[in-house]
Order: sequence, then C-alpha cells, then structure tokens
Amino acid sequence: MTNRLDGVRALVTGAGGGVGGELVARLVADGATVVPADLAAPTLPGALPGVALDVTDDDSCAAAVAAAVERLGGLDLLVNAAGVMVRKDALATDTDTWQGVLDVNLTGVYRMSRAAYEALAASDRAAIVSISSTHAFLAAKNSIAYSVSKAGVSHLTRLLALEWAEHRIRVNAVAPTVVPSPMTADVLADPAYLARKFTAIPLGEPIPAAAVAGAVAYLASPDAAQITGQVLVLDGGESLP
Repeated sequence: MTNRLDGVRALVTGAGGGVGGELVARLVADGATVVPADLAAPTLPGALPGVALDVTDDDSCAAAVAAAVERLGGLDLLVNAAGVMVRKDALATDTDTWQGVLDVNLTGVYRMSRAAYEALAASDRAAIVSISSTHAFLAAKNSIAYSVSKAGVSHLTRLLALEWAEHRIRVNAVAPTVVPSPMTADVLADPAYLARKFTAIPLGEPIPAAAVAGAVAYLASPDAAQITGQVLVLDGGESLP
C-alpha cells in the first residue's frame, strides 16, 4: 500500500516538544522523510538527523532550511510548530514579554516561511502547515500575548496562501484547543480549569497530540491538494455558537 506522504520531504520546527514530536512520528509513518528542528537538534525515531534552530534569528532560519534542503535534496513541506506560552493578563505582560512571545510564535512562522519559500517554489507538491490555536478567535483570560500571536498566525496563513498561490505553495494551519503537552501540564493539573474547560467543550475532552498530527498530515497530503488559506479547527465543538 502506498502511504499518502510517500516522497514528501519535510522540515518540522519545534520538533523537540510534545506536539512536535508527535507530528514528526505521524509524517514518518505516512511516508515522509523528515528533518526535525528545535533549539537543540532533536534525535527522533525514523527521522533524519535534526538541526538546531532559533526561529527568532533570521540567519538560524536560513541555515536550518539550507541544511534540510541539503539532507533531503529539496523541500516539499514546512511545518511550523515552534511556540511558547506565557500565562499573563494584559497588565502583567510587559513589553519584553509581549515581544518575546510574538517573536517566536508569529514572526518565527514568518521567518521560516520566507526562508523556505525558494525551496518550496521549486517543488510540485509544496505546502506549509502552521500550528495556530483556538485562542486566535476565542477570547481567554491570562493569555494575551499568546492569543494575539496565534491570531496573527491564522491571518498570516491566509495572506501567504493568497500571495504564493501562483507558485502552487499551499499554506494552511491547524487550530486546536487545549492539547496535553509540557506546555499545558500546569493548567491540566488544575481541577478548576479542567471543570471549566471541559464544560465548554461539547465532546468533553482535550485534543490528543495525535489528532493534531493527523490534521497536519491531511493538509500536507494530496487529499488536500485544493485546500489553501484555511485554518482547520480542532476544538471538540468549543467554538460552536
């Protein structure tokens, strides 16, 4: 049987995290050849040797893409999964914290997409998939910088899809609600948060990292060949009116 990502050459940022590692595992299982990237070069089962990447640095982004292209012989897929969360409200979020979160979560996606553009434009199956969040469109307390950064990722997705469609580069995003990971371990250990959050989710449970990975794999696949500029929401019905 042919896997739907056979032959796809992929670079995944944030691959050292819980969600990022799951993404790499799913892409590999579906037939892709993957270079994982993170602040420390990750070593992950089934993937090629990882590369070190600081998404807040232009030169590091360019170097990571160049290393991936050299190892893969080209690039078909960029997955932007690098991200940070700071749980503070507006008055507690100083300018440095605000800028730091946006620099990783939003500008990091922009840097990596720009750095990968030339290699992706040479591919006949090019795609970018970024990780957004339901925080992009559902207001939540104590996450102002994170939420604004993810709203930016969602709209950046639409803008790049429009601008790069002529080069057949599809650009999409996945927006999950809470996903169990090291980033969410603190809130998922809080019974009050769990009761409030899961009451708001009709299906009553968090989104497994494997489901996020499955959505990314779908958007990267030939099954999604006509999909671009879309944000696929994985929220168990949380955003229903």
